[in-house]
Amino acid sequence: MEKRGLNRKKIILNILMAAGIIAIIMFMFRKDYKEILDSIRGVSIPGLLLIMTAGIGYQFWDVAMCYILLHKKNPAFRYRQAVDLTFLGVFGNALTSSAGNIPLQSFYLHEHGVQIGDGVGMLALKYVFHKTAICLYAAVMVFTQRRWLQSTIPEAMGYITLGMAVCVLIVVFLLAFFTWERVHSLLLYLIKKFPDTGKWKQWKVSWSNQTEALYKESRTIVSDHSTCCKVMLLNILKLFWLYLAPFLCMEALQISNPGWGRIQALASIMLVIIGVLPSVAGMGPAEFAFLKLFTPYIGRVPASSSLVLYRAATYFFPVAISAVVAIKIQKEMIKGF
Repeated sequence: MEKRGLNRKKIILNILMAAGIIAIIMFMFRKDYKEILDSIRGVSIPGLLLIMTAGIGYQFWDVAMCYILLHKKNPAFRYRQAVDLTFLGVFGNALTSSAGNIPLQSFYLHEHGVQIGDGVGMLALKYVFHKTAICLYAAVMVFTQRRWLQSTIPEAMGYITLGMAVCVLIVVFLLAFFTWERVHSLLLYLIKKFPDTGKWKQWKVSWSNQTEALYKESRTIVSDHSTCCKVMLLNILKLFWLYLAPFLCMEALQISNPGWGRIQALASIMLVIIGVLPSVAGMGPAEFAFLKLFTPYIGRVPASSSLVLYRAATYFFPVAISAVVAIKIQKEMIKGF
């Protein structure tokens, strides 16, 4: 009961903090909101549908990754379950500021025959692949557009360099944590140092078993080169799809923009910057990075209008769908009991 109370408090705190961020964003747009609304009203229905398709399509590349990784492990795992798993992660990310997505997803996998350690290992490595793809994509984009970036936004190059460095460090750390035998042995050694009294003894056994399962699953996936290549390719395609969204927003708003290729570069840099800034329920860094990078090229009001459409398509729309999926899963689980 106490744990449930703490979880409720954390969820309420996240909702309040997210509401605070929305209030700050509204305050920032207070002078321009009429122009922003007028711009958005001018978007055609087909244009809006195309933007929303780009936003939700990003999640379905994730679905394909989950299906490839899990169907090989458990042939009974279906595509529909991969859809549920992906949107459960979106729901957990929005509700608990990223802290609850892996516990929610690993619980769902456990209910469908995947051991906790195996599930966490798969989800963790999926995140490593995601971060690696972000780094590689951004590195290629920055290299090909470096002269243009240095001449147009020299003040942002520090953020870009810092973001790239932190992104690489995260990838290296996570790979070592999940797949390096010395780190694995160190974790087991540290777990053994906990007391052998009371509940500690039970927890030590559970933590050791889960650590072993996580390490084993991570090593299995990494050693399967064919699966790794497929997952990396899907990640690159997923990012390409996501980076289309800002361009589609600007085209729908009939905004003069730097062009598709350069917007891809700016969008890839934006995701790198988002990764090094703290967020609340997935909000805050995205808004800051979008305005910071696109305002110098298209102006404050057009950038703000594009941001509203971009976030509606890539955040609010998927979160709304994830809430429906989470309710459906809950009903299915209640029926199962």
